[in-house]
Amino acid sequence: MTQIVQNLTTKIFSTDFLIQHRKSEKDFTRKRSLTFPRLISFMLNMINGSIQSELSRFFQIVDDSPVAINSVTTAAFCKARKKISYNAFKALNNCLIDTFYDSSNVRLWNGYRLLAVDGSVTHPSRTPELLEYFGKARNHATRPAVRISQLYDVLNKLSINVQIDPYSTGERTQAVQHLEYTQENDLILYDRGYPAVWFYILHQVKKVNFCARVTLDSSNALKDFLRSGKNEDMVFLPCVDKSLKYCLEENLPTSSVKVRLIRITLPSGQTEILATSLVDKKIYPYAIFKDLYFQRWGVEEDYKLMKSRLTIENFSGTSVEAVLQDIHAKVLTKNISAVAIFEADKLKDKKYEHRKYQYRINFSYALSQLKDNIVRFLLYPSSLNLSGLLIAKISTIVDAYRPDRSFIRVDKRETRNRFRYNMAYKRVG
Repeated sequence: MTQIVQNLTTKIFSTDFLIQHRKSEKDFTRKRSLTFPRLISFMLNMINGSIQSELSRFFQIVDDSPVAINSVTTAAFCKARKKISYNAFKALNNCLIDTFYDSSNVRLWNGYRLLAVDGSVTHPSRTPELLEYFGKARNHATRPAVRISQLYDVLNKLSINVQIDPYSTGERTQAVQHLEYTQENDLILYDRGYPAVWFYILHQVKKVNFCARVTLDSSNALKDFLRSGKNEDMVFLPCVDKSLKYCLEENLPTSSVKVRLIRITLPSGQTEILATSLVDKKIYPYAIFKDLYFQRWGVEEDYKLMKSRLTIENFSGTSVEAVLQDIHAKVLTKNISAVAIFEADKLKDKKYEHRKYQYRINFSYALSQLKDNIVRFLLYPSSLNLSGLLIAKISTIVDAYRPDRSFIRVDKRETRNRFRYNMAYKRVG
């Protein structure tokens, strides 16, 4: 945690980093209250209230005063944010990810980073600029629709890469972009909607493994496997039609691809089929796949966390740049919290190792403790000992849970108009 904070601080105070991510060479050349490091830190401090109240709260911390000495208006903030690119937050997140994985004790699954890809849609304010850039989900819709996709480490709870695009961008297109952030010892979990023969071939070329839920009637091979009654089988899927066209356009191999099909029966009696590149039955026996695929649920929970606890849809601006800044800034803040929880877990495991139930860190509490303290971390390097105190405090607030419990999922349409936020996912104040 300390090393990550140090690296992020070095970045935001770096002249080279400033030059790389400001919009004009004239920006941030005059002495202002909202300097480049302060502006970055302010936007990472989980802006949930009105901009003016958040600015006052921010400068109370900067001035170390019960009342903010500096007076910065909402208009000044809006003007300042136009001077920086959202890519600054993406670069800082890449810095965090690289530093974290340099650690030797990250959580792995059978030697793999266990990743998941999933998408979501969010709806910012209705402005001509946002409507033109992002488009709408339906012709009769009135608000723009932003398509978000993330490559998520389900064991370490980190968003490795986030793609934000117009609604017309396909989920597979975003998934292909995520592959640029993978490495050979990765295993990616996918839901239905992603699998295709060309998609499997691309993973083979990248030397990245996959495990994907597939649509039961999407090919003759899958229909034959479903009728066979087998629990697993090896099949060769031919590269034809759309897959053949894509592979020829992208200069990919066009030979048939070997995948392993796995039949999973859910507690409800429903049958699901998984397609995976993990073909070695001795190393990866049939029994492991039900639990393996269940791990994908973590990425969906992460979206719920971002939307409810971090209020990622509570945008602080109405321009395309503002929307991109807000999302990437809150993703970075969430990742910093995840690293703090990763460290706190070590203390928690020692403290509760003899208890009857398993315990996990309360993510909402961790985020609330990071509020304001993230400003102290980034602007005052001498306060780095604060990270130790914060991690120790986070480790004391835990929730007991039983991993094998399950509940019937409620149709969200029944409660959509009754509750805006889930009771278990309250926002950070």
